[in-house]
Amino acid sequence: MRKLLAVVVLAGAVCLAGCELLDIINDLFGGGVPDGTGGGGIGGVTFTRIIVEYAFGIEVMRRSEDPQLYPPTLEPWSLLASIGSIGQLAFDATTNTYTVETPQGSDPYVKMSIGLDASGSMIRDLVVERQMSHGLDAWERIDKIVAFDIPYDRVEGNSTFYRIDADNVSWIGLDRVDYKDWSKTVHTEQDPMYWVVDPSTMQGYFDADPDRYIEIEFQQ
Repeated sequence: MRKLLAVVVLAGAVCLAGCELLDIINDLFGGGVPDGTGGGGIGGVTFTRIIVEYAFGIEVMRRSEDPQLYPPTLEPWSLLASIGSIGQLAFDATTNTYTVETPQGSDPYVKMSIGLDASGSMIRDLVVERQMSHGLDAWERIDKIVAFDIPYDRVEGNSTFYRIDADNVSWIGLDRVDYKDWSKTVHTEQDPMYWVVDPSTMQGYFDADPDRYIEIEFQQ
């Protein structure tokens, strides 16, 4: 508990003290030895899994049961995605980037690339995608997010969190969010039941939702 409180206090004083968050975490947790599972990542701590979660209100296009008679309509939608890495993380110390990808054709298929700044106080860039079956294997869904400049938020137990929410009023780092969903027996990826019309225009939707958030958890 004392270590956790120290992380929170010290993280808030990073700029004033001129210390790097990587060094702070390394000192508090005693570093780590790279073992091929996430490498010697943030502060030398080895991470084994990453979970990327986001939620905010958007609009999606919905295809009707008979598109010849009724054209697709734009509808409000509560988008929620929680995407966990699958398999062994790779850490590139040169670029401070974590990557992981399941084999093509996997269900679910998950691919992540998450780069940190030199101090570890910010996720510099994040690219995550997932394609998976759901609804008793009757439906298929695609989620993709591209974002930048997501700040360090906190440490809880053996997890380190980066987060953006309504408190970050001037944040403009949401580059793209894509979402598609379709019944395997009726639709296809090219002709889905639900889809985002323009994935590059999601920042406005994100800004308008008071309950918005993007959170990335690095688990030891």
